[in-house]
Amino acid sequence: MVGYVSIVFALLVTCIASFSYFNVHLSNVTRRSGKGRAANVGLQCYRLSAILAGIAAGYLLYLILDNRFEYAYVFSYSSRELPFMYKLSAFWAGQQGSFMLWLVFHVIFGLLLSRKNDTPPGVMAVYSVLQAILLIVLLAKGPFMLLAQPQLDGVGLNPLLQDFWMIIHPPIIFLGYAGLAVPFAYALEGLFSNNHKTWMTAVLPWALFSWCALGAGVFIGGFWAYKVLGWGGYWAWDPVENSSLVPWLVNGALVHSLFWARLKSAAIRSAYFASIFSFVTVLYGTFLTRSGVLSDFSTHSFADEGVGGLLAGFVLLTIFFGLTLLIIRWPDLPKGELYTRVNSREFTLGCGVLIFSLMAVMVFIGMSTPLVTMLLGNPSNVSESFYNNTSLPLAAALVMLLTISPMFNKKPNEAISLKKYWWLGIIGLLSLVLPLKLGLYQPMIVITTIFSITALIANVIIGRGNESAASWPAAITHAGLAVMVIGIVASSAANESTVTTLNLQQPKQILGSEITYIGKEEANDGSGFYQKFIVGHQKIEPSLIQAFTKYNKEGQPSAREPAIDRRWLADLYVAPVMKHEDHTATEIRLATGEESQQNDVIIRFISWKMITGTTGQEMKVQTVFEVVKEGRTEAIQPELVYKNGVVTGAPVVVFGQYEIVINGVNPRDGNISIGLLDNVSISKSDSVEVEISNKPLINLVWLGAILITFGCGWGAINRFWFFKRKMDDKEKGSMSYF
Repeated sequence: MVGYVSIVFALLVTCIASFSYFNVHLSNVTRRSGKGRAANVGLQCYRLSAILAGIAAGYLLYLILDNRFEYAYVFSYSSRELPFMYKLSAFWAGQQGSFMLWLVFHVIFGLLLSRKNDTPPGVMAVYSVLQAILLIVLLAKGPFMLLAQPQLDGVGLNPLLQDFWMIIHPPIIFLGYAGLAVPFAYALEGLFSNNHKTWMTAVLPWALFSWCALGAGVFIGGFWAYKVLGWGGYWAWDPVENSSLVPWLVNGALVHSLFWARLKSAAIRSAYFASIFSFVTVLYGTFLTRSGVLSDFSTHSFADEGVGGLLAGFVLLTIFFGLTLLIIRWPDLPKGELYTRVNSREFTLGCGVLIFSLMAVMVFIGMSTPLVTMLLGNPSNVSESFYNNTSLPLAAALVMLLTISPMFNKKPNEAISLKKYWWLGIIGLLSLVLPLKLGLYQPMIVITTIFSITALIANVIIGRGNESAASWPAAITHAGLAVMVIGIVASSAANESTVTTLNLQQPKQILGSEITYIGKEEANDGSGFYQKFIVGHQKIEPSLIQAFTKYNKEGQPSAREPAIDRRWLADLYVAPVMKHEDHTATEIRLATGEESQQNDVIIRFISWKMITGTTGQEMKVQTVFEVVKEGRTEAIQPELVYKNGVVTGAPVVVFGQYEIVINGVNPRDGNISIGLLDNVSISKSDSVEVEISNKPLINLVWLGAILITFGCGWGAINRFWFFKRKMDDKEKGSMSYF
């Protein structure tokens, strides 16, 4: 009740805030009086809406932490035994919670904007409308729905999501989504007011911030996939992955459009277009992933929970209003030449915008294919080769551009001679060694690798050394992109992989390494088991690596993390093949007080009792056993739980070796059936089928991602400070819109 009421009233006051801000905007345009009162109403209403949104979000967090399993959302994504950090991430694990998280970030950014007099009221009007859209979605499908039958415990968080990187991945992505609403709002305000230049200075830091956050989120998602999923890669061109990649690419076009427009005012059209579509692609990707249209094509997408039509309507409305305003104002937009000569900075910036845009269009076409073909009656998807064949030439063009862009001066009319950079040609020739060493002979791959290396050198030497050329953040970002491209090309095109069976303690030579499987071991907390390997290389000390398989709540293997031998130049990736785990437990039947000896261990059944839940839908059998081995005794209390029609026995590990699970209880005579599993004997007799891959230079992918994120973040901070100083230098009265 608290949550829904907060959302309803937040929507109401957000609409009032938007109307008030729009009224102030019209007062400014028509120069009529009375805007001060409307502005105050808008500000107060927006702050009230922020408080109400905060109450709704805080209430959801309280429900999760307080184990309120009568709520469907809490029941679906949390459980009693879930650690605190994963309970926290349960907040945004589901569709409704992720919209709530998005709303929280949107509100925070709105508060930052609203506290400044230099934010035009038209911006706040548009921004409040976008906030109303999020609130309407939450009202249509919120996280406060009650179950018809309250539950004592929840389903719990998907074991795949129980990882540090998946805790931080969604919040960072939604920071980027929320940040892109700011350029959209400023762009529409610029079109409303027919003021096409002043808005770009305010937008640039937000565009850089969003580019940083979205990029970091995408990169973290890729690292999580590589580390956790065990399929050997970090990017599968999954439509859901692409739905966050496309806004990042359009955001890249936006950032370069804004720099371009500072040099040539005719490029303002490009900045408008990119500002509108950077946010439209966010909404469109949200619609694709949460409408259920990708449920047959993506393992990540949400099922349709009744908001698909609503989201589609908002996407169409956003496109309609954005493009309509742009078309109406198009004749009034600045005209003129887009560049003076080919060897100029504005030309390279324009080329950068074009390449980012083409990349976004190609990925957009690929990820939209399931929707388009579904509308045509024959749902299908494009293959990975479509993305690889279209993105590789564009990547080559991008790194070639990064090679020459640091050479050009910021001054539009200053001619630059490329002859003084002859030494880059020598570096390019020497760079041939890398692809040939990796056995890469495909011409486009060779070209991409060579220009990536020259782009790296050019940005490190020219970019940082020439004060009139690229700034430090830009040079680091560009160098990071070049490093990442080298890593992507090498780790994918030169990847070697094989599937084999490793027998216990029998070394095997695979892909230049000696690999020995040394057995399986249960985790001390019973959350899964490890499969351990010794990897040896020439002149390098052998190392121990281990794959980890997590159990779900029913005690079945559900998520398998690979074992990775991380080295500077290449990773050795050992991924056990997912198959049925044959736990051949010994069944033992005991009456109360009886004991049974199995090899060197004695199991004594002490007592049991049955507990019925308050609803009658859940029962729990609690037992007490004593286990004796070599004179030592340990008491254990395994349980058998009946819930939602399913009977589950949670395994208990004793002496770090034996696993005991309750199979069943006869309430009439109190006899009990248990399973006894000796994990040591399993590990001694097991073998494992694994896929082993050698991934050269994959660390460059992660290094490049770090450099890109750092460079964009640094650039965003610089631009925020620049904008703040600029506003401080102005007279407060003359800059105030209120």
